[in-house]
Amino acid sequence: MNAPVLLKPLDILATMRGVKGWLDDVEADLLFAAAVEATRGDRIRTFVEIGSYQGRSTVVLGGVLRALSPQSMLYAVDPHEGTVGAADKRLNHGVPTFDAFIANITSAGVAEVVKPIRSLSYETVWDQPIDLLFVDGLHDRENVERDFRHFEPYLLPDAVVLFHDYAGYYPGVVAFVDALVDGEGWEMVDRAASMAMLRRPTG
Repeated sequence: MNAPVLLKPLDILATMRGVKGWLDDVEADLLFAAAVEATRGDRIRTFVEIGSYQGRSTVVLGGVLRALSPQSMLYAVDPHEGTVGAADKRLNHGVPTFDAFIANITSAGVAEVVKPIRSLSYETVWDQPIDLLFVDGLHDRENVERDFRHFEPYLLPDAVVLFHDYAGYYPGVVAFVDALVDGEGWEMVDRAASMAMLRRPTG
């Protein structure tokens, strides 16, 4: 198990920038803040990331856990087939990404708090309560909803949920997130560029 280390946001951000992907600095800042929020208290935490690609966001989430809760775990769910985009617009098929992912999380020092799951989200066998869910797989309405619904039953009442690419260029993401906020009791806690952070209202 990793020993606790100091939480250094600028170091984590600098490491993230060296990993190929589409998470920008302000989005990473919100992801970082959400991860810190989700680790409040002293119990073991469970984070789930859907869509890891080469590990850009994994480095951010794993960096927070390594510093604040090294006994906790980030489950990084991605088949690593190199497919990105949205099924209702255009899918880009690149090379498999698993080897690059492993190299990046190892280099960043977060491998011991990351459990890769090479699977589609909805084919993942799951039975654990979730403190933070980050949805960043394919960006059409069907796939975003399928990603979320598969893990929704395991979200703790105070769980943090984040969606990447909540923006006009991926209308399916916008439509689904808006439906959660407008019709299912979720609250938009914060936004940064195309990152949206949701939580159920408390009290």
